[in-house]
Amino acid sequence: MRKISPEERRIMRRSYAEKIMETVRTKGFITLTIQDLARLMGISRASLYNFFASKEDIILEVTEIYIDYLKKTNQFINNPRFSYVQRLPTVFEQSAFSAVYTSEIYLNELKSTCPDLYSRKLELANERIATLHSFYKNGIIDGDFNPLNPSLIVAQDEAALRKILNSSFLVDEGLTLEDSMYGYYEIMKYRTFTAASMKKGQDPYIKNVVEVIVSQLTKI
Repeated sequence: MRKISPEERRIMRRSYAEKIMETVRTKGFITLTIQDLARLMGISRASLYNFFASKEDIILEVTEIYIDYLKKTNQFINNPRFSYVQRLPTVFEQSAFSAVYTSEIYLNELKSTCPDLYSRKLELANERIATLHSFYKNGIIDGDFNPLNPSLIVAQDEAALRKILNSSFLVDEGLTLEDSMYGYYEIMKYRTFTAASMKKGQDPYIKNVVEVIVSQLTKI
């Protein structure tokens, strides 16, 4: 058997962990056996142990996916080198994925079985909220954003996106996932930007963001 390089192993670990994220999100992981996890990954139990030392190691990788995503997007949202028009789509994307992947069952099981990992996850989630507050406050100070309460803005987005993405809302309203993503982003844009700083027409930065969200969530 060809020896796998450390980089290849890292990539394959992440790829296998991504395959079980939806099950972990919707059903938790405590009741899953190693055999269950191998089946979800599409590999044998023996092959699984080539990449993961234990069940806890698998959950570590699943959680690290979300932690790495939060770190990367927090850094971009907090970077004043990019315009608010460029950064708001990432705020939207981050809010959408946070609504999907931070389920109550997953967080409760992580807290009870891996408290240190849960603390890291919670710390990054709190940093995310602080980053969003800073983003909106700075936008207001710079005169680009309407003077709205950042806490209420963040709470509104989380509640709305959880309803859109985690229920039968789309079916009941006859909406496609793509339509709902563009539609809610338009609400965010008109709510956030002042009339003077609003750019008319479709935001060129939102197209790629919506494509990423739709491609990821349609896999689910």
